[in-house]
Amino acid sequence: MHRTLAHVLTAASALGFAAVSTHASDYQCRQTNGCTAEISEDGQLKTVNFRKGDIVSTEDGWIVSTEDGWEKLKTKQTGPGSVY
Repeated sequence: MHRTLAHVLTAASALGFAAVSTHASDYQCRQTNGCTAEISEDGQLKTVNFRKGDIVSTEDGWIVSTEDGWEKLKTKQTGPGSVY
Protein backbone atom coordinates (compact mmCIF):
# COMPACT_ATOMS: atom_id res chain seq x y z
CA MET A 1 0.00 0.00 0.00
CA HIS A 2 2.75 2.45 0.98
CA ARG A 3 4.74 1.62 -2.17
CA THR A 4 1.68 2.16 -4.40
CA LEU A 5 1.07 5.61 -2.91
CA ALA A 6 4.69 6.56 -3.60
CA HIS A 7 4.30 5.52 -7.26
CA VAL A 8 1.10 7.54 -7.62
CA LEU A 9 2.76 10.65 -6.14
CA THR A 10 5.78 10.25 -8.41
CA ALA A 11 3.55 9.95 -11.48
CA ALA A 12 1.51 12.99 -10.43
CA SER A 13 4.69 15.04 -9.97
CA ALA A 14 5.92 14.08 -13.43
CA LEU A 15 2.60 15.06 -15.01
CA GLY A 16 2.62 18.38 -13.15
CA PHE A 17 6.12 19.16 -14.42
CA ALA A 18 5.12 18.31 -17.99
CA ALA A 19 2.14 20.64 -17.75
CA VAL A 20 4.33 23.55 -16.60
CA SER A 21 6.98 23.01 -19.29
CA THR A 22 6.30 24.57 -22.67
CA HIS A 23 7.95 24.52 -26.04
CA ALA A 24 9.31 27.58 -27.79
CA SER A 25 10.38 27.63 -31.42
CA ASP A 26 12.66 29.80 -33.51
CA TYR A 27 11.44 30.72 -37.00
CA GLN A 28 13.24 32.32 -39.95
CA CYS A 29 11.56 34.38 -42.67
CA ARG A 30 12.19 32.68 -46.02
CA GLN A 31 9.87 34.72 -48.23
CA THR A 32 11.58 37.10 -50.71
CA ASN A 33 9.19 39.97 -50.01
CA GLY A 34 9.29 39.45 -46.22
CA CYS A 35 7.01 37.98 -43.58
CA THR A 36 4.61 39.32 -40.96
CA ALA A 37 4.40 38.28 -37.33
CA GLU A 38 2.26 39.43 -34.44
CA ILE A 39 3.12 40.28 -30.86
CA SER A 40 0.96 41.46 -27.98
CA GLU A 41 1.70 44.97 -26.72
CA ASP A 42 -0.43 46.49 -23.98
CA GLY A 43 -3.03 43.77 -24.51
CA GLN A 44 -3.38 44.42 -28.25
CA LEU A 45 -1.94 42.44 -31.15
CA LYS A 46 0.56 44.41 -33.22
CA THR A 47 1.59 43.22 -36.71
CA VAL A 48 5.26 43.68 -37.62
CA ASN A 49 6.91 43.23 -41.03
CA PHE A 50 10.21 41.31 -41.19
CA ARG A 51 12.76 40.92 -43.98
CA LYS A 52 13.91 37.66 -45.54
CA GLY A 53 16.46 36.05 -43.19
CA ASP A 54 15.12 37.61 -39.98
CA ILE A 55 14.63 35.22 -37.04
CA VAL A 56 11.99 35.44 -34.29
CA SER A 57 11.21 33.23 -31.31
CA THR A 58 7.83 32.27 -29.93
CA GLU A 59 9.57 32.32 -26.52
CA ASP A 60 9.64 36.12 -26.88
CA GLY A 61 5.91 36.23 -27.61
CA TRP A 62 5.94 36.30 -31.42
CA ILE A 63 3.04 34.63 -33.23
CA VAL A 64 3.99 33.36 -36.69
CA SER A 65 2.45 31.22 -39.41
CA THR A 66 4.31 28.93 -41.78
CA GLU A 67 1.76 30.00 -44.43
CA ASP A 68 3.23 33.53 -44.22
CA GLY A 69 6.76 32.38 -45.17
CA TRP A 70 8.14 31.42 -41.75
CA GLU A 71 10.19 28.22 -41.49
CA LYS A 72 10.83 26.54 -38.15
CA LEU A 73 14.52 26.33 -37.31
CA LYS A 74 14.40 24.60 -33.92
CA THR A 75 12.20 23.87 -30.94
CA LYS A 76 13.42 24.17 -27.38
CA GLN A 77 11.79 23.16 -24.13
CA THR A 78 11.28 25.91 -21.59
CA GLY A 79 10.16 25.86 -18.00
CA PRO A 80 11.55 24.71 -14.65
CA GLY A 81 14.60 22.50 -14.98
CA SER A 82 14.80 22.74 -18.77
CA VAL A 83 18.10 22.75 -20.59
CA TYR A 84 18.54 24.22 -24.09
